[in-house]
Amino acid sequence: MSAILVLIVIFAGIAGIVYVDNTTKRGRALPAGRRAALPEPAAAPALPAPIPDAAETLALRLPEPARTQAWALLCRVADALAHEGNDARTTFLLTQTRAEYLPETLRAYLQLTPEARGVLLRQGQPAEVLLQEQLTLLDDGVREAVRRDHAAADRLLTQGRFLRERFGAGASEWQLPNEKG
Repeated sequence: MSAILVLIVIFAGIAGIVYVDNTTKRGRALPAGRRAALPEPAAAPALPAPIPDAAETLALRLPEPARTQAWALLCRVADALAHEGNDARTTFLLTQTRAEYLPETLRAYLQLTPEARGVLLRQGQPAEVLLQEQLTLLDDGVREAVRRDHAAADRLLTQGRFLRERFGAGASEWQLPNEKG
């Protein structure tokens, strides 16, 4: 019993020495005017609460490799949205993919009951394979939208409509009266 008390006293003494040593070192590191008033350590900022239906939150609940595939898609969409050269169609598609198309796909998978999984499996369509196919379709759509320059296509179509209007079916209005049949 006395041996235990001796050990407690020894450990308490060592802890006291370490505390005093650390306090002294911290006091020396501060400028002379600041030694008297040590600042309180700042509390870590609180993390924002996760949004339950956000694609990021849903993707975290997926099994591998679908989780990696969903995160890669989210990264591709975020990178494409950060690019300022997108036209309105591409921006709309990217925004919809992030806000609706991907979350709906993930929710549909995550809300499958064991019975529904069984039905899919009996039909030869495992839920994981269907999810992978749907994520691939979304990824291919995002890649294609980013690759296209819809603004250039729109400019060409607009120019074509202008030329048809100006010189197409109404071109007979520009002919002189004796040139008309």
